[in-house]
Amino acid sequence: MAGQKSKKANRINIKNAVYCVLQTDASEGTTYGDVTSLSPAMQVQLTTSLATGVLHGDGVQQENIAKITGIAMVLDVNKIPIEDRAIILGNKYENGILQEKEGDEAPYIAVGYEVPETNGCKELIWLLKGRAQPYNSNVQQSTDSINFSTDSVTINFIPRDSDGLLRFFGDTANADLTNEQVKKWFKTGPSVVPSPGVGG
Repeated sequence: MAGQKSKKANRINIKNAVYCVLQTDASEGTTYGDVTSLSPAMQVQLTTSLATGVLHGDGVQQENIAKITGIAMVLDVNKIPIEDRAIILGNKYENGILQEKEGDEAPYIAVGYEVPETNGCKELIWLLKGRAQPYNSNVQQSTDSINFSTDSVTINFIPRDSDGLLRFFGDTANADLTNEQVKKWFKTGPSVVPSPGVGG
């Protein structure tokens, strides 16, 4: 029996949410703009979209197939800065004012974040090509206690044209993930899988 490559580690937090705008996506490859911090993250929920098919024959199920087609993300953060909101949603930002108008179209973006774990480990995630929906915020009055209001954004991710990829996922609990890969994970946009060697 092969040795276990991943040590025990359990998820305990989410932090360091970042994004970058997808610039090109074609057979030659995918490129992104600069990686930008988003806002202190509170929660992320991922829901996988599936294409399914079931074939029956002789009164019994002969085939049952499910293939992933996309990922829907709901990201809850403290507050997205107005200039980042304009970029993510495709709005105009000028002189401190965000201007929303009919027909504004959100660009494709990549979103990354860390999931700290027990035993000093962490998961590293990039979702590679998604569009944000105009997002929800919850504002309420303060009474005897201070009530914080937060932002929640839904982003629907689809496969990249260049390679069909949806997500990069790494876990430092796994011995195969190198320190070099971890260091490079959020330095640039996720055009390629972080390589295990020095440089690159």
